[in-house]
Amino acid sequence: MFCLTGTDRRGSSRGALYLGVFSLLLVLTTGDRSCQAQTGHILDAVGAVNQSMGGAGTALPLDSIGALHWNPASISALPGSEIGFAFMGMAPITRLSSRVDAGAFGPGMPAQTWEGTTTSDSEITPIPTMAVVHHVEDSPWTFGLGGFAIGGFGVNLPVTNANPLLSPPPAQGGVGYGGVYSQFQQMQFCPTAARRFGDGWSIGFAPTINWASLAVDPLGVAVPNANGVYPSAAHGDATWGLGYQVGLMHESYETGWNWGFSYKSPQWFQPFKFNSRDALGAARQLEFNLDYPAIMSLGVAYQGFGAVKIAADVRYIDYAHTDGFRGVGFNTNGSIKSFGWESIWVASIGTEITLTDNLQWRFGYTYNESPITNRTMFYGAPAPALTQHHLSTGFTRTLANTWTCTFAYHMGLRGEVTGSWWHPTLGRMQGTHVTGSLATHSLIGGIARRF
Repeated sequence: MFCLTGTDRRGSSRGALYLGVFSLLLVLTTGDRSCQAQTGHILDAVGAVNQSMGGAGTALPLDSIGALHWNPASISALPGSEIGFAFMGMAPITRLSSRVDAGAFGPGMPAQTWEGTTTSDSEITPIPTMAVVHHVEDSPWTFGLGGFAIGGFGVNLPVTNANPLLSPPPAQGGVGYGGVYSQFQQMQFCPTAARRFGDGWSIGFAPTINWASLAVDPLGVAVPNANGVYPSAAHGDATWGLGYQVGLMHESYETGWNWGFSYKSPQWFQPFKFNSRDALGAARQLEFNLDYPAIMSLGVAYQGFGAVKIAADVRYIDYAHTDGFRGVGFNTNGSIKSFGWESIWVASIGTEITLTDNLQWRFGYTYNESPITNRTMFYGAPAPALTQHHLSTGFTRTLANTWTCTFAYHMGLRGEVTGSWWHPTLGRMQGTHVTGSLATHSLIGGIARRF
């Protein structure tokens, strides 16, 4: 339908742009948007190219997807207009272990040490991504539109007496939560404008439009029912949110050094509202404010080696001042204040090596602090954001001059945190332990066309 001839290149560019916008809407409204995220509940990278670099890209735009997500100014530095698609399959391995020492709750309670480990029944999660960037001819302006899965979490841990923390609640004869289920998904759309100035400087801005859905059972941030059991929010809700992103980039054509900075504001969401029931089965409505944290990114890249490009990013993710994450422990009414996560630093480094004119190899490493500590592990069963070390690699093959095909692999090394159980009135419970662990494996494929 959009064929390129020697006399219709401009029409083809417009056609590819329209196709990109249409495809963006199609992919992002029909795809499964759930994901088990990496740096906290935030994906450490987007798309196949950016993932193969370990997420580094604030100062080194290699494709439209990574550029739009990490630094809106960097789309000016792409070599041409581009439309790109990517698809990830992520397999999380989530485990929850707990132990109650003999006599921890009083003489003979329990009579002997009670411990067990349970693996979440989590399936491979599909994650689609799409972006389009258009350089305006004979103009310093570049425009883009992206849609990404930017974060999420999910577990499916059954009720079981083989694991004390997953045994039925005290009102039902156990000592734990009962089963734990969660499904949280976040998508972001970013219409972007960037302007190139003299001496290699570019600035960019993007309003961000967000969609999220959440289901949790039990919902610990709610006041317990009269029987002491936390209500269910398994009948999930979806909300919309708004924010913005600004970026700055400088390219030094003489030295080969690039610098980039971006700030993604908090993404302010409407409250999630859930239809639930109390202990007698009467209707009860629950509410939870859960925003997306602000992210500051600083990047540097060097392209002076010819066939080798190196990029490094440092990010600060401000969980501690974000609704839904700030505040640790219980309120006086027995509800949990929040997830209680700490703000974290993230560092990533990636390298691209051009092996031939048509083949690039990339590899990257990312490290992040854990937002979950020994103090907050007890509250983290629905969202075990525990991986800290990430390895990535991938290849890009150029096909027919303007088409590229990329495949990448990502591994989140197993992360683990151990803490104690906590009680609304008794505080830390001696003789109790809870351990969460998470590892991830992902395969990502992507195609792109430059026009």
